[in-house]
Order: sequence, then C-alpha cells, then structure tokens
Amino acid sequence: MPVIVAFASLPFGLREGTYSIQTSNGLITAHITAQRFNPFLSISPRPELAQSIPPNGIGEGFTTYTWYDHPFVLRVVFGRNIAALGSINSGATVVTPLDEESLQNPRELDRQRDQFSEQALEGMNHLVAVVRREARLYHLFDLRRDDIDLTVRSDDGAILLEDPLQEDLIQEEMAQSETFDLVGMDDAWYQELSEALGEEQPVDLADELLIEAERALTQRFPRQAIATCHTALEAASSALLTRGMHRQNVADHQIDQMLSTRSLSSKLGVLMGRYCGYNLRNENRALWRSFSHINDVRNDIVHRGRRPTYDDAEQGLRITRNLMAWLQMVRQRNK
Repeated sequence: MPVIVAFASLPFGLREGTYSIQTSNGLITAHITAQRFNPFLSISPRPELAQSIPPNGIGEGFTTYTWYDHPFVLRVVFGRNIAALGSINSGATVVTPLDEESLQNPRELDRQRDQFSEQALEGMNHLVAVVRREARLYHLFDLRRDDIDLTVRSDDGAILLEDPLQEDLIQEEMAQSETFDLVGMDDAWYQELSEALGEEQPVDLADELLIEAERALTQRFPRQAIATCHTALEAASSALLTRGMHRQNVADHQIDQMLSTRSLSSKLGVLMGRYCGYNLRNENRALWRSFSHINDVRNDIVHRGRRPTYDDAEQGLRITRNLMAWLQMVRQRNK
C-alpha cells in the first residue's frame, strides 16, 4: 500500500526512536533519526579522506564550528587534509497510509495530502515547542510548510509523487528573506528617515512592541505576534491618553486608576474621545470593526487557548499598523 511521508530536518538532535505526539486530530508517531553530521560540501586532496570525518563531526584532530540557521544546525569541520560543511541534527518522519484508489483520484489525493500536511506540521511543531521549553532553546523557530518535504511513496520507499508545493514554497521563502542593503530605497523613504532622525524620541515603546510582534511572526510564533500587537496598542493609546489627561489637569493617581482598569476598547473609544477629541468608534467605523475582530481573536488566544494561523497574525499586524497610524494622526492634532 502506498503512503504519504512527511519529512523535516529538526533544529536539534534527539535520541533515535519513535515519539508519540498529540495533535488536535489525535496521536501521531514521529520517527526520529539519530543525530549525525551530513556533509553538504567537502574539500580534500583525495575523496576517501571524507570517510575520516567522525559521525558527529567532532573528534581528535578535528576543529569544528557550529551555528543555527533555520531549519538546520550547521557545522563546519576542519581536519588535517579535509574541510567539510554540513548539518548536524536529527530528522523527523511521519507516515500515513494511502489507498490505491486515492492515488488515482487527483482531487482526493490533494485533499488527503493537505489534511495530512497540516497534522504533520502541527505535530512536528508540538515537538519543537516542547523541546524549546524543556531544553531552554529559546532561539529555535517553529517549522513552516516549506520546511517539510511531503512525498507519496511505494511500499519499498520509492518516490511515486514529489511534493507539488516544494518549489513554490521555497521561492516564496526566498522572496521574504531579510535584506540589509538599503541603498536602493526610494527618496520618500530617505525623507522619512531624515525627519525621524530629527525627532527627540522617534521610536517609543509602542513602536518597539510592534517590531517585536513582526519579529514573532517572522520566527513563526503567530500567537505571540497577535498578543504583542495588543500590547503595542495598549502602550500607544495609554501614552496618548496620559498626555490628554495632563492637559485637562487630571491627577496622576486618577490617570493610573483609569488606565489600569479600562479595556483597550474603552481607551480607543470613549476615553480617546473625551481626552483627545477623537473616538475611534465614531470617527472610523471600518477601522473600529477591524479592531473589534482582532481584539476578539486575541481574547480567544489568551482566554480560550485558540491557536491562530499565520494569516490571522498577518491580518492582526496589518490592522495594528492601521490603528497605530490613526493614533499618530490623533497625536499630531493634539500637539
């Protein structure tokens, strides 16, 4: 009987064996390979010298350097007459059976493959999350769909169908790669840079929290991204309200009491209207509805354990940026 196989390189090494992992659709079994050094590239005067590299890349007469570059732990090994670059980590494989009829039905095959990829990804990320917590490997990212290779194989392991999404997912990942070359940014960007450099405090706490939310999503933590978006809006609205209340001679202890007991909805609505002259609910109904939606998502995450999708977090960041822009408008008009 053919099977669907999900494989991913783990960003750590574990003992070889099978691990039972709970998912929202029940238990799955992950087969974990032993940690070993897998050279991508080796340089030596004679090919047979590559066999002298120890299984984990560490041994007498060898110097190694190891670093994490998601999803791999990379290691470079230097010996007397050999140098090699490769990965040093375990691999995880999850398998599910596929009947012959589904193999001949493209629509049904796609449905089962998509369903299995979601479950396998959830299970592998459950494994990553628990290892991250238990081993305190806080720098590890979650896996994404493009980190998993999904193939259909025969009983003897021969590949019947390659992953149909792999090439597209890799191209998408490459397009999202960070860039540090800002020379090509347009004149408008440099004008904004110049204006910000002239401000006394161009980056406040809310800005830094928004950056943290964006970083959380980049590192595959959608829950943290949405929760941090909410905190960023709390910081921005509270700072603006504090200024407005001071202008109206509200005592500090009253400000503290009011800001610590009112919800974010109240701050953006009634309080913002009373102390800054702009009530989001009345001034921008579309943005208020967007805020209410992402606020409900955040509450479901914090209070009811909802696990948001990457798209949920992207939408949350987009709404948060729009809300921050609205608050900036209110700030400009309250100078």
